[in-house]
Amino acid sequence: MGLFISATRHVSMIALGAALAAGALSVPAAVAQSAQAGSQDGPDSRDIIVTAQFRSQRLQDTPLSITAVNAEMLEAREQKSVADLGQFSPNVNISQGSSLYGNALSAFIRGVGQNNANFALEPGVGVYIDDVYYGTTFGAVFDLTDLDRIEVLRGPQGTLAGKNSIGGSLKLFSKLPNATDGGFLQASYGRFNRFDIRGSANFTVAEGLYARISGVAKGSDGYMKRLDYGCANPGEGVAAESSTLGNCKVGTEGGSDVLALRAALRYAPEGSPLEVNLVADVARDNSEQVATKLMYADNAGMRTYDPGNPAGGVPLDSRFITGSKSYTTYADYCNSGNITTAFGFDYPQAKTVCASPKSTSKSWGLAGTIDYDLGDSLSLKSITAYREAKGFSGVDADGSPINVLLEFLNLSHKQFTQELRLSGKVGSLLDFTVGGFYYNAKDRQSLRIIIPNVMFDFLSDDPVKNVSKSAFVHAELHPFENFNIIGGLRYTHDRKTYTFARRNPDGSLPTAGPFVAASGGTYPSSWVATSLGGGLDLVFPQNGLLAGLDGLSQTYSKGQVDWRIGVNYRWSPAFMTYAQVSTGFKGGGINPTPYVADQVRTFDPEEVTAYEVGFKADLLDRKLRINGAAFFNDYKNMQMTLYYCAVSATPSPCALVANAGDAHVKGAELELFLEPVPGLTIDGNVGYLDFQYQSVSSETGVSRDMKAPFNGKWQSSAGIQYQAELAGGATLTPRLDWDYRSSFFNNAINRTENRVPARSLFNARLTYMSADTDWSISAGVTNIFDKFYYNAINENMASYGMSTGVVGRPREWSLTVKRKF
Repeated sequence: MGLFISATRHVSMIALGAALAAGALSVPAAVAQSAQAGSQDGPDSRDIIVTAQFRSQRLQDTPLSITAVNAEMLEAREQKSVADLGQFSPNVNISQGSSLYGNALSAFIRGVGQNNANFALEPGVGVYIDDVYYGTTFGAVFDLTDLDRIEVLRGPQGTLAGKNSIGGSLKLFSKLPNATDGGFLQASYGRFNRFDIRGSANFTVAEGLYARISGVAKGSDGYMKRLDYGCANPGEGVAAESSTLGNCKVGTEGGSDVLALRAALRYAPEGSPLEVNLVADVARDNSEQVATKLMYADNAGMRTYDPGNPAGGVPLDSRFITGSKSYTTYADYCNSGNITTAFGFDYPQAKTVCASPKSTSKSWGLAGTIDYDLGDSLSLKSITAYREAKGFSGVDADGSPINVLLEFLNLSHKQFTQELRLSGKVGSLLDFTVGGFYYNAKDRQSLRIIIPNVMFDFLSDDPVKNVSKSAFVHAELHPFENFNIIGGLRYTHDRKTYTFARRNPDGSLPTAGPFVAASGGTYPSSWVATSLGGGLDLVFPQNGLLAGLDGLSQTYSKGQVDWRIGVNYRWSPAFMTYAQVSTGFKGGGINPTPYVADQVRTFDPEEVTAYEVGFKADLLDRKLRINGAAFFNDYKNMQMTLYYCAVSATPSPCALVANAGDAHVKGAELELFLEPVPGLTIDGNVGYLDFQYQSVSSETGVSRDMKAPFNGKWQSSAGIQYQAELAGGATLTPRLDWDYRSSFFNNAINRTENRVPARSLFNARLTYMSADTDWSISAGVTNIFDKFYYNAINENMASYGMSTGVVGRPREWSLTVKRKF
């Protein structure tokens, strides 16, 4: 009862706030009258139609915080992949993931997300392709060829999108085959030998049966040079490699090599109640590892191997930093033979082991959507899909010829999804949708991890099974003209099983331990003993911390209820306000990084209750569109890493995922689009985010004055373009874009060494289009002022004494030719 009273009080406060906002912001009658073209009578060519609430609505009639971008705007901004979408939406931080997690997406909306692609952890931002949920951040850097639109939904979408959309959702919608035959072919060339070939063709197979084929082939050289340290710095104790590409260059990072093909078939006879859409796609990404460079190094215990003096050798220090703004790194992706540890023992890896500096993925999928009009304002939709993705990544986490952490990642993901929706209307009073969703995923992460300073060199081969079932209802009540009440409810049950496999490289089981013994004992050289004081040592046999994990399995199972209630009122054809309370969750699971058996524990879902008010306005005869929102998130049971394991009975290192924090997050967003005169358009947005911990476990090492990762305070972008008509009807369109985000911390434990600095980037593009619009030529420059910046910073000062940064792309130019047919 107390919970219900509290929720009711918050809803009442939000409704009052919306009314006050409407009174303060309501437009004059004359302006309202001039906006009759934007009324609810129907959309026109200026409208973007979205389906965020299970039915087609104008963006300006949808009471949600949505950035909707159509294909024309994606092309004008030269946005090519999902990783580009964070540049032009407020409070959205999206980029290619860190090299530590394979070919993955890092996505945060309103400070909630996930940058670790481990299959034990759920994404905090849901990614959907034609309404098909993609259940992992691995392999989610999709190309944007032949899209109709993108919808970026901010705030928890627990009742609408469902699974793991606690921060928001990214929804990609492809162009459907239709009766208009034609297509396009586009080719680009640019800096770093960039090539980009795209094409699409739409054709009629038979009456009511249409097909569409689209594809992309793109690639570029890497912009981060990998240098041989021994070659570039002779006589400093590090041997040069046997061969280079000249000027001590041994390779690059940041290069791309992508092929993708999509085929769609649509059956939609005129007048038939049945529509069927079948889609098949395949993609191969053989790109280089993400561009990463060493930023800080101070670990005297990690050294090159000196057979005559185990305590000698070259230590990891600032000599391996290549300059604060240099696109170079000394990463060699090898363990460089034997390594000396901080304890003076030899690390017994007699043979040099090297990883490929690649971050690859291969994926394919099949999807079928059936829409059937049952009559009497009732329709049925079925969405069935299967997807697979697998890939390899080699990780040199220290960016130097000294092996601090070397990883080999082999990842695979298989998923089947089925969704059913029954939608209908009850006269003019009610719109509703009821449905169910089923998700079944089988994942496997096979790793080899070499960490000399904790005597690790082990193999893992962990299968993960994930089954999720949900039922939902969404209703929109229209009690009187221009006023709507919206409610939603979804129940989800998740079940996940994680099985651990831990072996030595030779296939044997890890040895027992660690154990406490009297000081001064004699142990094999592969063992490590650290003093506990009082005449006692803590002894770590090689790989001993992993003993007892092989074959161990744990299951997480839990149900979750999400709800949404909201109101909206259209005060005039030009102005609408809304208020809502909604919830969302990010699924729980099993700690994937145990050192000992009693660290194999489950953790519960993260939960957000979000309170939001907003408005949507079309002013000045629809020449100006302004959308705004303010929100307050009550963030509970945050999934955080414990570095001090009081829960572990065995003295051991700790990296235990657990629910360890609560926070309040408040913010505001404003988006605008202005067309003051024909041909001239200006778009822009600004987002503000304020994160405050309310409680946090001391075992995390996090204090309440710190900020959660990827919570930048300010984010803004703007664009301006003018389409000038030339003699004969051809057009010339210059465009300038600006993107700014303030600094944020990459790690939960905030340190200067993991603070990602603020950055401001400018892009420009000039497009000539023929009078018949069949030909176009574009010249573009990204990062005009050649700003050196970081997308993320991976810091581990406590264990490894180092910090590395994911480097953004330098200035690049490109030339594009496009032909429509």
